[in-house]
Amino acid sequence: MVDELSSYGLSLGSPDWLEIVHVDHLTELQALMRWMERVSGSKTNEGEATVLAWAEIHGAVSVIDDGDARRIARLHGMSVWGSLRVIATAIAEGEATEYVGSTLVDALVDSGAYYPCAPGQFISWAKHNGLL
Repeated sequence: MVDELSSYGLSLGSPDWLEIVHVDHLTELQALMRWMERVSGSKTNEGEATVLAWAEIHGAVSVIDDGDARRIARLHGMSVWGSLRVIATAIAEGEATEYVGSTLVDALVDSGAYYPCAPGQFISWAKHNGLL
């Protein structure tokens, strides 16, 4: 996530809730190979496969935005969220304000992310979809 945001010129700073982990143990690498076969195309979704592999081994929720990868992950029994759900949950739990969440989503959209809400519409979209 950090690398992907950085590639778009965005930064999360150093949030206390974000831990950077590596996929380099044998079981993680084996899981990565399985997820690469399931979700990766030619030079696409390697990041999603990495997230799914780590989450599978560690019993975590995956956070990925690619719709096809999320669908495949759910077919294989994975718990998976999109980043908009994470942002909405942070707002709902008082970890972020609506302004901060909306500004982050707008920056992601401006950087080329494809989301189901236009700039300035995240809060109303999240409320309409039961996330807030």
